[in-house]
Amino acid sequence: MLNFRVVMRCSGMSALLACALMVGCSDAPDEETRGSRGSWGVRELPVVTAPVERAPLIDSIKSVGTARARQSVTLYPESSGFVTFAKLAPDTPVLKGETLLKLDDRDQALAVRQAEVELAEAKRTLTRYFSLNASEANIPQSTIDTAQSNVDLAEIRLAQGKVELSRRQVTAPFSGRIGITDVEIGDRVDTSTVITTLDDRSVLLVDFTVPESFIGKIVMDLEVQARQWESPDDNTSGTIVAVDSRVDSATRAFRARAAIDNSVDNLRPGMAFEIDASIEKGEYLSVPELSVQWGADGPYVWSTEGDRAMRSPVEMVRRVDGRMLIRGELSEGERVILEGIQSVRPGMKIKDINAVKATAHSSKSEKADRG
Repeated sequence: MLNFRVVMRCSGMSALLACALMVGCSDAPDEETRGSRGSWGVRELPVVTAPVERAPLIDSIKSVGTARARQSVTLYPESSGFVTFAKLAPDTPVLKGETLLKLDDRDQALAVRQAEVELAEAKRTLTRYFSLNASEANIPQSTIDTAQSNVDLAEIRLAQGKVELSRRQVTAPFSGRIGITDVEIGDRVDTSTVITTLDDRSVLLVDFTVPESFIGKIVMDLEVQARQWESPDDNTSGTIVAVDSRVDSATRAFRARAAIDNSVDNLRPGMAFEIDASIEKGEYLSVPELSVQWGADGPYVWSTEGDRAMRSPVEMVRRVDGRMLIRGELSEGERVILEGIQSVRPGMKIKDINAVKATAHSSKSEKADRG
């Protein structure tokens, strides 16, 4: 009798357990309910997003060169003699054609005066013959021809005398500034004596080398930045004014020349400069570097489509200042996920915290305006 009751009690408990399991199974969410909650049972995954932007890809070329004056010359006298005049104070500005030095020119000046007198006499003789012929004096043609030749020769001697006289002085071939000299008044100089140097440093020229891969990109009138080698914080701008027509086969580079404005005269020939040329190589999509992920098929980002996350493959171009230039099927203005990436799955419902904050801020502003 006792055994029968135990069996019956156990049978009743089994029935209750079975009913409980059936009830539990009937309470499980259906497929539609699971989908509305999203993957992993999360109703809305909070994320932080950032917009897709467009940015240029810029290549920078840095090269070092030495500056020289736009025009520079070492001055020598054209003849020998004693110095009677000198305007050679170092760093003095002079104008084109200005006399810098004179040699004793007394003999040359006398030769010019003599040639002038001879020319005047030859012209008077020729004029007299013409006058006599006009009055039927019948001057032989050979005599007139000789008189004409005397005039021509006198003109040549005068011109030669003036050339010799001009060689007794040194003039500035262009406007610029005088360099240091050792020549003084009273010194005897000859054609091998260095009088001084003259520099037009209103513009400095800097030659530098560029890798051959930049042929066609370093072009005339391209703006560059010039940084003094000994003073990196002192920058100035320059312009490309010449590009070489050939590549050095040993260095695989070519020469370019930049002109730097020095109208304020604070730079000097011989200074070293680092030339920085920036070249734009096209425009690309730009996203924060943190948004780029790696998978078995390569890099990708999580973009947003409405309130859903979408996996978008991309091709990386270059990292620039914490952002990544990419190619991909994205558009400027779309948003990519920055934070919460580890929990994102394709098609998952997300809540953009940036958008929520922006909406809240807008509501507060509207209330404040109404108040």
